[in-house]
Amino acid sequence: MNSSSHSLDRGLHAIVRLAVQRPRTVLACWLLLAMLCAVLVARSGGSAFGTDIERRDGSESVRADALLRAHLPSLQAPDQPNEVLVLHAPGLTVDDADFALAAQALAERLQALGSGVIAGGRSYFMDGDPTLVSADRHTTIVPLVVVDPRHQVQALRDAVQAAAAGGPLTVTLVGSASVGLAYRDLAESDMRAELRVGVPAAVVVLLLVFGSLVAASLPLLVAVVSITVALALVVLVAQFTPVYFLVVNMVLMMGLAVGIDYALFLLVRYREERLAGASVLAAVESSGASAGHAVLFSGATVVVALAGLLLVPTSVFRGLAAGAIAVVLVAVLASLTLLPALLYLLRDRVDSGRLPLPRHWGDGQGMAARTARAAVHRPWLTLLVSVGLLGLLAAPALQMRIGFAGIETLPPQLEARQAFDRLQANFRIGSVADAVVVGDTGPGADEAAVDGALRRLREAMADDTGFIAEHARERRSPDGRLRVLTVPMPGDAEGEPALAAIVHLRTTLVPQAFDALPVPVMVTGASAGYLDFFNLTRQYAPLVIALVLSLSFVLLTWAFRSVVVPLKAAGLNLLSVGAAYGALVLVFQHGLGAAWLGLQQVPIIEAWIPLFLFTVLYGLSMDYHVFLLSRVREHYDQTGDNAGAVVQAVGSTAGVITGAALIMVAVFAGFAAGQLVMFQQIGFGLAVAVLLDATLVRLLLVPASMTVLGDRNWYAPRWLGGQPGR
Repeated sequence: MNSSSHSLDRGLHAIVRLAVQRPRTVLACWLLLAMLCAVLVARSGGSAFGTDIERRDGSESVRADALLRAHLPSLQAPDQPNEVLVLHAPGLTVDDADFALAAQALAERLQALGSGVIAGGRSYFMDGDPTLVSADRHTTIVPLVVVDPRHQVQALRDAVQAAAAGGPLTVTLVGSASVGLAYRDLAESDMRAELRVGVPAAVVVLLLVFGSLVAASLPLLVAVVSITVALALVVLVAQFTPVYFLVVNMVLMMGLAVGIDYALFLLVRYREERLAGASVLAAVESSGASAGHAVLFSGATVVVALAGLLLVPTSVFRGLAAGAIAVVLVAVLASLTLLPALLYLLRDRVDSGRLPLPRHWGDGQGMAARTARAAVHRPWLTLLVSVGLLGLLAAPALQMRIGFAGIETLPPQLEARQAFDRLQANFRIGSVADAVVVGDTGPGADEAAVDGALRRLREAMADDTGFIAEHARERRSPDGRLRVLTVPMPGDAEGEPALAAIVHLRTTLVPQAFDALPVPVMVTGASAGYLDFFNLTRQYAPLVIALVLSLSFVLLTWAFRSVVVPLKAAGLNLLSVGAAYGALVLVFQHGLGAAWLGLQQVPIIEAWIPLFLFTVLYGLSMDYHVFLLSRVREHYDQTGDNAGAVVQAVGSTAGVITGAALIMVAVFAGFAAGQLVMFQQIGFGLAVAVLLDATLVRLLLVPASMTVLGDRNWYAPRWLGGQPGR
């Protein structure tokens, strides 16, 4: 063992020893910290996170937005509709007095908000415009100019709901800000679904593993404390930089998964040491040194994998990565300090509250050991079959279509979705999507030529059903530098028709209209931003993957004093990730088993999910590798028998790894039980990968590959502290 490993072990011993020497102080500090963090989250968490996607990538939309902020600040005070009220009554028409009275009451409630919220609007009952009424006359729309939609939409929606309560009309806001609010509401609802599914399932597994109420509660306590502290850290980060609202769900999911698992690893090892006759102090210190070593490197691998996302200059990846990294780090620290303090205080009372449950977990002679022994006896056949199965499951990933899950993927029963459908079916008005063409004419431009180019562009867009050219609006910046054309678009900003229209505008319509003019022209708007986000993800993916693979290789080389183990682990993890991608395509794009699983079939995989899943899956898949291989290394160092060490390690860790995997699968299944399709894809992908990793990979591929490689598994150059000859 090299000096760095000795230093790490001494550090772990020191941390655990501090926890057991001052257990009440450590416990009090953690509980006080958790309470303070809970207060911070309760006070500031609701407004800390945003629904906008911030990017700093130099793309066309980012550069155009920067020009607009610099030269046309009046865009911050809109003068055209940016939210639409959809009034619908299946039993009434706009010609009925009850419909008109309800609309009047709504108008009075909106007027009460003042001009600081509603700067303008139109209504059929004000000007009799027939274009504001559907053909069946059961629906009318009220386009509104909201001064600051991002910050005022909640108050506006509350006022609308209060005015419509108990009345004959269904009144719903549709617009970029209100749809973002609907997504946030669904995310909160999905979080409750995650808790309803994941936590009870995790409790059941913990009870099966430990057979004790007290022991089962300790990992849950570690997870809850980790989540609370991590959320507070993210709230603090959000005061200085934009953080995407999905971070709350991500912290909850990752905190439950790794917080419970890390505590589970240490608690199982502590009970093993006590059963072997060790004193309480020795058992706590030994579990901290052995299982704590695995927990530390497991957490470090997850952090290293997630750190790759920090390279991508967008609030989506950086916010989600920061939240996940925070909860993993806190979970590792809590497992190495809070849990040892609790174990030392509880002593053998950790097994209080015994339940009459069967105890087959961790039986070294059980099914896991027999499966591993079979893989060791026929390693090449096992490798061929296992890799073939994972390859077949991964093959559909080649058909993956990347896109954005828009309003049309929201639950059909949601009012916002129903109002959006009515708006698109009965009215030609852009409420969510628009195209903003920005011409940077500069000084001395040929104004007549620019006017002609804009005229040609408007004529071309009028012939394109992807744009609502009749509602187009031109602006000029006060300094005369910018010419801006804003054109509403039908449908959803994330939908394929809108994205295709932006591509056509950028590649064909704008170049044709401004042919030979020395005027830089850029296209921005919501849909253009989504396209540039997709290109950003594609551009950074190779860099993120290379960084994750490189850093994890260095980390695992240090952990196991081998260059072969990390290379093999990387290959096996990539197989698991590929299989998860293939399963995503089969279920979500092709609909195989989607209805049976309660999942939504959609034509695309959300654009940010594959890269995010890669980093999370790669990190989490290492959990079981690190824990299992740590045991293999222990037995190998003691006996020098590679095959025997593999079989013994697989058998002795079967219970804890199976329990940990089931807990993770339960947590991720809870995530997939929500209504947002992006959460369904994340939860399903993670659950499939963890399940494959804990079964096919752990029981078959790891034993078979380690048998084939033999002593070469532990090869490392002497300058790394390895033993090349062994």
